[in-house]
Amino acid sequence: MSLLILDDVKKHFAAQEILRGASLRLDPGDKVGLVGRNGGGKTTILRLIEGLEHPDWGSVTLRKGARLGHVSQRPNFKPGITVRAHVESGLDEVRAVIHELEEVNHGLTEAQGEDLERLMKRHDELSEEIEVLGGWETERRVEVVLSGIGLREELWDREAETLSGGEKSRTALAKELVAGHDLLLLDEPTNHLDLEGIEWIENWIRQQKGAVLVVSHDRRLLNKAVDSIVELERGQLARYPGHYDDYVRLKEERYTSELRAYENQADFIRKEEAFIKVHMGSQRTAEAKGRQKKLSNLVRVERPFNDVRRPVIRPPKAERGGETVLEARDLVAGYEGNVLFGPLDLKIARRERIGIVGPNGAGKTTLLKILAQRLEPLAGTIDYGYRAACGYYDQDTSELHDDATPYLELRRDHPDMTDQQIRDHLARFLFRGDDIDATIKQLSGGERARLCLARLTLTNPSWLAMDEPTNHLDLAARTALEEMLGDFQGALLFVSHDREFMDGLCNQVLEVDDGNLRRFEGNYSAWREVKAAEADARGVRKEQAKVQAKVEAKAAGARAAPPPADTRKSSAGGKVRNPYLFEKLEARIMKLEQELAALQATLVDEDTYRNADKMRDAQMRIAEVERDLAEANHEWENWA
Repeated sequence: MSLLILDDVKKHFAAQEILRGASLRLDPGDKVGLVGRNGGGKTTILRLIEGLEHPDWGSVTLRKGARLGHVSQRPNFKPGITVRAHVESGLDEVRAVIHELEEVNHGLTEAQGEDLERLMKRHDELSEEIEVLGGWETERRVEVVLSGIGLREELWDREAETLSGGEKSRTALAKELVAGHDLLLLDEPTNHLDLEGIEWIENWIRQQKGAVLVVSHDRRLLNKAVDSIVELERGQLARYPGHYDDYVRLKEERYTSELRAYENQADFIRKEEAFIKVHMGSQRTAEAKGRQKKLSNLVRVERPFNDVRRPVIRPPKAERGGETVLEARDLVAGYEGNVLFGPLDLKIARRERIGIVGPNGAGKTTLLKILAQRLEPLAGTIDYGYRAACGYYDQDTSELHDDATPYLELRRDHPDMTDQQIRDHLARFLFRGDDIDATIKQLSGGERARLCLARLTLTNPSWLAMDEPTNHLDLAARTALEEMLGDFQGALLFVSHDREFMDGLCNQVLEVDDGNLRRFEGNYSAWREVKAAEADARGVRKEQAKVQAKVEAKAAGARAAPPPADTRKSSAGGKVRNPYLFEKLEARIMKLEQELAALQATLVDEDTYRNADKMRDAQMRIAEVERDLAEANHEWENWA
């Protein structure tokens, strides 16, 4: 039985038609990504499913008894409630189900006949329900989710109302994630997460037994976490199987096929109409009338729609300056005595593309603002290169005036531009007609972001500092921005959580973490490989330390054992059988342990972990030595 059915849903807001016959069916366990233009109606669909809006036509049907979860854009918390208590309240339903199951189990011990069958059936239903809700380890789920989405442990016992906006959103998200639902609605769940949190929630979505409908512009999440894509276009929904890349390919193939069918039919109609026109009233009038009748009954194929609109973002003309953009020395940053990082040194050269990464709160935006001269450091100096001019993009779009309009924003900055030049420039960013005279406070987040980019491209910076430039942009606008920045001739320094965006642009990564700054060559994926190798190396070092301790303990035991070989006791309590062979066995064990320690040490060597063949050979030899060592230890323990 389907979990959710949208059937021919239509929805208007004033004279604007948002949905015009949208249909969708979700089954239990489906993982679906919902994509479409900003302002196209994606959030409206979520609100219709939640019951916060009602369709003007058609129906939205959620299976009876299905548990629906959604995260409010503006979460509210009970007065005095802590983060942990709020998140744990998401477990109320699963705790109630477990309590009922315990009562059923108690009843099964005494029930007979029809009562026994009824209780057994209910037992199976409740057990299945608990699995959908997340299983039996409910208490552990709270800590796993809180850690996974990046809420630091020192925040868990704080009053939820005292948190920052991003922390409040993550707390509300955590409550829904621990609860377990038949269907969970997620609207841009990665907006307030750091990179590790985004990767964690990808895995979480994949592993859930319940269905998930996620609105997201994160291409990598849509490639890794969902099994189908639903596109909202012109008020209707179209479903494509597979991940985001599959959707892009299938949509192009579908459009090509439908366009071919449309053109073939149009060509057929033209030929038929020409025949009818020529032969009507001639000796072939009967044939012409027959063709005319068939043509009048022909079901016409509509010309397929392919929305290729996207901003035309031309790169700003980079001011030619020196090879060095800036050089920072002994830089320290923080707020009110709270040092975020430093002292650190940093040098940026022309044409470098640098992505800044790190956990939330580490100081990424602070570093960017200091380098762009939007914030003063606590200590240190920054020397700027010849003719260095920064173009700054603020994710909050706070430089816009709420009572102004897109037209007035450009007129204020560039009074020398003509009226037509301003309108043409705004049109490249999809501001047309009445859009250019709408007040800023009426604009959506995506429209505000496009307007800030429109202003930025009219400057002549030698380098760009951009804080989360893809936030609020739809997929088409993100692609256009990525292409523009690829063509920009100056240096680029940016903070972003869009991994595809970083992979396409970065040639270096700056990691801000725990007060330190590290620089890595390559893009986001190269940085992740290095971090994964370092994590593996830490694990290997721990195992190596254990092995070394065991080797040293055995060596100390051998040195401390005074009795001669022929008087040693076996595990059975008697003298050792064949002391000479026993000594050889002990020597072999020591040799194997030393070889294992040496092999594990090679795994942390850069020449090994960067060479796939060497890494594979080392791992295969480790497996062989571990097997031989296990067999030798077993023989030693059972020597008699």
